[in-house]
Parts: sequence; C-alpha cells; structure tokens
Amino acid sequence: MTAEHREVRTAGPPFEGRPLTAGRTPAERAPEVFAPDVDSDAAGPHAPNLGAEIPGQRSGVDADEKRRAALVESLPVASEDTPLMAQLQEDARRRIELRGRQFPKPAHTRVITVANQKGGVGKTTTTVNLAAALAQSGLNVLVLDNDPQGNASTALGIPHHAGTPSIYEVLVEGAPLSEAVQESPDVPNLWCVPATIDLSGAEIELVSLVARETRLRNALDQYLAWRIEQGQQPIDYVFVDCPPSLGLLTVNAFVVAREVLIPIQCEYYALEGLSQLLKTIQLIQAHLNRELHVSTILLTMYDARTNLAQQVAAEVRTHFPESTLRTTVPRSVRISEAPSYGQTVMTYDAGSTGALAYLEAARELAERGAPSAGVSGTGAPDEASTIQQATAASTVELEAQ
Repeated sequence: MTAEHREVRTAGPPFEGRPLTAGRTPAERAPEVFAPDVDSDAAGPHAPNLGAEIPGQRSGVDADEKRRAALVESLPVASEDTPLMAQLQEDARRRIELRGRQFPKPAHTRVITVANQKGGVGKTTTTVNLAAALAQSGLNVLVLDNDPQGNASTALGIPHHAGTPSIYEVLVEGAPLSEAVQESPDVPNLWCVPATIDLSGAEIELVSLVARETRLRNALDQYLAWRIEQGQQPIDYVFVDCPPSLGLLTVNAFVVAREVLIPIQCEYYALEGLSQLLKTIQLIQAHLNRELHVSTILLTMYDARTNLAQQVAAEVRTHFPESTLRTTVPRSVRISEAPSYGQTVMTYDAGSTGALAYLEAARELAERGAPSAGVSGTGAPDEASTIQQATAASTVELEAQ
C-alpha cells in the first residue's frame, strides 16, 4: 500500500492531510486515490499474502478475489455527513471489484427487450450501455435497434443513414439479419442491427404482411443458427431497443424476446404508465409468447438527495422485489454527453459514476443468468410462470392505488 493510501486512512476529516495537485478537484483525484489498479503492485510489501492457494479452488482466481477484497477493505470509511466522500468510496469499490472482471456466460442466448412506453426513461441509454459493459467483460452481444429514431445506432457508432441495410429490410422485406449486422468500432464483440428513417413507416407496412408479429423472431432465430453454421462464436446476449409506444414494432420486440427489462425513471409519471405496460406483456404472454416474462427492472435517473426518488424506488422494490436490480443509475452528465461523440459512456468516460453504475448493473444481470444461478437463458417455464403471477398481482395493486 502506498504512503498516499496510508495517509488517507489515518486522516481525520474528509480529504484532510491529502495533498491535492493544484487545479484538480478531489473528484478528479478519486481514481488515483481510491482505486489503484488491482493488477499492480500498489499494495506494497506490508500487504497480506493474497496469492496463497486454497485446496479445491483455482489459485489464480482465488488470489484475485482476495486482492480485490483487501483493497476494498482498505478504503476509508465515509459517514452519512459526507455524501461526496461516500460517493467517491462507492465509485472506488466498483472500480476495484469490476475492473478487468470476466462476467459468466449464460447457458443459452438471452434475448432481452428493453421496453417502456413512456419516453425519456433511459431505454436506449440502458440498452447500449448494458450491451457495451457485457461486451467489455468478455461476452458476445448483439443490439437490435428497433426504434425509428436510431439513437442506439448513433451511440454505438454505427452508420444508419438512408440506404444502409437495416432492421427495416429485415422486418418488411424479409432480408437475412446477417446482411444488416455491423460491428461496433469502439467495443469488440459488440454488434448492432441499425435503424434508419425507413423504419418510421414500418408500422403501417407491417399491418398487411403475413405473420407480422413473428417476423423479427424468425429472422433472429435464423441468424443465430447461421452463426453456428459459419463456425462463429454464439451470441450470449441480444438486446432489443424499443420505441416509446406499444405498436407493431414493440409487439415484434416482445415476441422475439424471452425476457423484458423495464427501465423506470425515479419519478411519478414513470410509475403511472407501468400498469399499462404490464397489461400489454400479459397479452403477449397469453397469445404470442408464453416464455415472455419481466426478468429485470432498473431504476434510472436516480437522485438520492430527493425524497421523491427514494419513494419511487421503495414503491418499485415493494411490488417487484425479485426483479428490481440492487444497482440504481444516477443522473449523470457524462451519460448524456456520450452519444454526442457517437459513443456509450462505457468508452467515453469509463471511470465516471454513470459508467460504473451500468457496469455493476451488467454484472448483476449476468450473474442472474449464469448457469449456477439456476436461471435458464431462454426463460424456464416454471420461472416464467412464477414471475407472471407476481406481475399480475402487482398490476392489480398498482391500478388500485
């Protein structure tokens, strides 16, 4: 452990006794002060022996876990009176625990639709950042941009001007999905099927087509089988970004998926529309896709300083205790800035609070789908039935309020 780390631990008030470089704030110094590289020798000669083998376990993995745990324990303790210190400590903990970690692969491809008919709750932002976080952690991820606005394509740096092979050709013209897939230039193992302006007219054109609700599912199933035939690595996660509506594009997204991830903004209006979304999901379950279930709820734009955000979070966790992730995504300027550079926040500013929040949410999502967690990648019928019953009960309660 460096002298700087020992000084922080023995200091009294926050940041006391810690020299700051001129012109740099404590927040800018946080990555250096609180999050040393877990792969470096920063622990020094006085650190505990972290490399000892434990019988029955892989020594390398065990040593890495012990090293991370020791570094987390070395962080200064923040009190409730120092919210800035508490946030810095939380960010440091996430850096130590998540940097360089490989997330577990699911037993089967997990197809997740990110949906909420209310606009502005963070659907696209959640889609691209979870996808980037999983890809950076060693998984193969495909994003289907099913929103005519094409914002997911923009954030992933994928061209989506008029004439580009896109999801429109797949849905309306029956083109193979492989002809529209593009690889992200910034994140390896991350692919995207872009959306162009043509998709805005697809709602009307799909009405007269045969099997209009299952066209996207058929195309995805054929693409996943084609990858195996070509000797390519299988896709671990498929994320489908939806428009803020409940039309045919969203219905196709629900039919193609086995799981639904609902981002909920920590404000009252987001709660108000949740019951209608759950009704739609129940209709899809009954008539088009029995495997569909709400597997994940993510609280976004969370501001712990406000009572409203805390009340909304508590309400959601009360109705959906099993589905709601522990991680909440805070309001973050870095998250908002990233798309203007054609990037996700995971590549734009990987050390920011928003990026670390999405990285931890991705870890939760991956661990829930790991084979050891007992969750099937395609949504086991028993599990789907259980969640469906809980969803129905929650819908009744929400309507009664």
